[in-house]
Amino acid sequence: MTRLTALARSEHFLVLLSYTLVALLTSFPLAAQFLTHIPGVEGDVWSYLWALGWARASIFLDANPFHTAYVFYPLGGATQLLWATALPSFASIPLQLVFGLVPAFNFMYLAASVLTGYGMYLLAQYEMRNRRLLQTAEIEKQTFDRRPFCLATFIAGLAFAFNALRLGYGIAFTNLFHTEFIPFYVLFLLKTTRARGWKNAALAGLFFGLNAYVDFQSAAFLALFTALWLTYQGARALRRAPRAWTALRARGARNPILRVSVLGVVAALVALPMLGVVLNDFAIEGGNYIRVFPLKYSAERSYDALSYFAPNARSALYQSLPAPRVKNANASAASADQAELSPDRQNFLGFTLLALAAFGVIRFGRKMLFWAGVALVFALLSLGPVLHFAGNDTNIPLPFALVNHIPILNNIRIPMRYGMMVFFSAALLAGAGALTLLQWRRWTALPIIGLLLAESLVLPYPTLEFRVPRIYERIAQTSDDITVLEIPSFNWRYAAQNAAYQAIHQKRILRAYTNRIAPDLAEYFNLRQTPLVVRSLRILEGAEEGVLTDAEIAQDRAALDDTLAFFNLRYAILHRKQLPAERVAQIDAYLRAVMRARVLDDDGEVIAYELPRANFSAAARTLDLASNATLMYLGRGWQTEPLADVDGSQGRYAQAARAQIYAPPTNAAQWALDLYSAQANAPLQIQVNAANAAELELAQGWRSYPFAAPLTQRLNLLQLIFNSAARERFAVGALELK
Repeated sequence: MTRLTALARSEHFLVLLSYTLVALLTSFPLAAQFLTHIPGVEGDVWSYLWALGWARASIFLDANPFHTAYVFYPLGGATQLLWATALPSFASIPLQLVFGLVPAFNFMYLAASVLTGYGMYLLAQYEMRNRRLLQTAEIEKQTFDRRPFCLATFIAGLAFAFNALRLGYGIAFTNLFHTEFIPFYVLFLLKTTRARGWKNAALAGLFFGLNAYVDFQSAAFLALFTALWLTYQGARALRRAPRAWTALRARGARNPILRVSVLGVVAALVALPMLGVVLNDFAIEGGNYIRVFPLKYSAERSYDALSYFAPNARSALYQSLPAPRVKNANASAASADQAELSPDRQNFLGFTLLALAAFGVIRFGRKMLFWAGVALVFALLSLGPVLHFAGNDTNIPLPFALVNHIPILNNIRIPMRYGMMVFFSAALLAGAGALTLLQWRRWTALPIIGLLLAESLVLPYPTLEFRVPRIYERIAQTSDDITVLEIPSFNWRYAAQNAAYQAIHQKRILRAYTNRIAPDLAEYFNLRQTPLVVRSLRILEGAEEGVLTDAEIAQDRAALDDTLAFFNLRYAILHRKQLPAERVAQIDAYLRAVMRARVLDDDGEVIAYELPRANFSAAARTLDLASNATLMYLGRGWQTEPLADVDGSQGRYAQAARAQIYAPPTNAAQWALDLYSAQANAPLQIQVNAANAAELELAQGWRSYPFAAPLTQRLNLLQLIFNSAARERFAVGALELK
């Protein structure tokens, strides 16, 4: 081993060690709470903890990790793994098996920062060499003092991995915090377009594809960055047309177009399984919940141009200094869910980073022009459809309105997210600026590092304790396939936190909080007037104004057995700290008196109840689907309000070409459906548990249509497949089980 190789290896070890120490510093006091707390503030972060736990649980339960009836039971829905942090979650499974859920989460959190910094360090070294900020020949000499060069690239990694915006995302949006593959992709993309061979193209495609398993937004950012880079390379090629034409006529790995094509093919192949999972979800849900939001929504979630230069509200340094507060820049926000403390709004670049980046542009000019352009493009997109400055709407249109029409990019509904790539480019520019200063005075390294961190630190870094109530360990020992009712569940923050306990008990739950919730799921579990589990609990929790009337309580009592049996509810968990004391008392009384619940455990923070066992009746019965008591039997594809009221009969309109009904088992195999059709000779296909059961031709008006199909499962799924999804064309009044 040569002396140069030994030095290089020790250098990389020291860089990784240094980033690890900085990660521990910037997350203080997490290191002291490593086994019991996770970084974050109340809200989304719980759903990412749940994602890690569910990745492990799904394997042992032999369940689909991306779309399952273990949440949103019985309809089932997408899990957080579908839209965010799938790869880190699955990678954490060995750590979970050895150390537990919380330590695994924290290790992946720290590793994300370390690898992000290290990737940017490697990218900065490559780019500074390629741009000849130092002569390559001099750098490779064994006698050359590499310290200024290494320190400058270390600072570039530090500026990206530990910037204020990324640390802000670390307390709420773990998907956007996992940026570790971004610099590696960019590194190999640059190498692909500059050097011969297939290796760089394959690695670039791999790292691009991996981003689809972390967050689709990151992949979209990189797709846009790739377009900018290839456009820049194409413009440069036009300036040297004869040489460019020769390269384009070259064969094999010498041809840059072929290399980029290989990159695209590898990226597609790597991402293809994840895209298949997404398409499966679209096939189930219709895909209409991944939609383009109106520009007004995006405008309220855009950066004020001044916010990049105004200290963050969370900044540990500027909280104690008389930093200016500017309305809608760093003092408040236009939308209710984007207050000044929102993780999205911690986008202050810092005066040190700004000065270094500006110095890098001034010192090296055209050599760093591309990176300055990237920072500008993404900054403009982060400002949204209209320019706001110092809290004022200037009515000046911005490019985001155009991007909002580009597929995939138009699903990035929050323009502020583009800010991450502003920090990415600024970090490289800052590394170039630091290089010049360090060549002039090496001692400036410590002040630069200290100032960069001081302006981005949030100390103490917010953490949350994940204490598992003992009842969940007890429920986990139950071998039965049952459902747990979490209370409260109509507050999305608490739904996210309580879903995380599923990693412990591994039973089904009703409501959960995921990155995207399909409209049918939201309607079924939040808006319907289903007795007990929706209407009544929503009122009792305070999510809906009003009080339960005597008539509604009587309806709840009458529907109790069917409800418990339908959802297979066995336990209810009431979380005291998540509700006002008077709400807790009302719900406790309701559970005991109406749902006949028996207190199983009370540890002072949660009350655990065992619900009475109930079974579906195998006897013949008729489900009046116009009644609120039977709303739970209607799955996806229904208009529940207003009722279909035609020709003196009532029912529910189908609002999709495929509508679902759940049916209990019965001793008989004869069914009858009361159906309304607005047209004659309308075809209808009926499937029972995915098998064809009948093909009917509907008459106009109301008719009863008998058919035969065995009902052998605990819950049987009927799918009514109509020839049209037009509103108010078909309706169902009753399902008779004979």
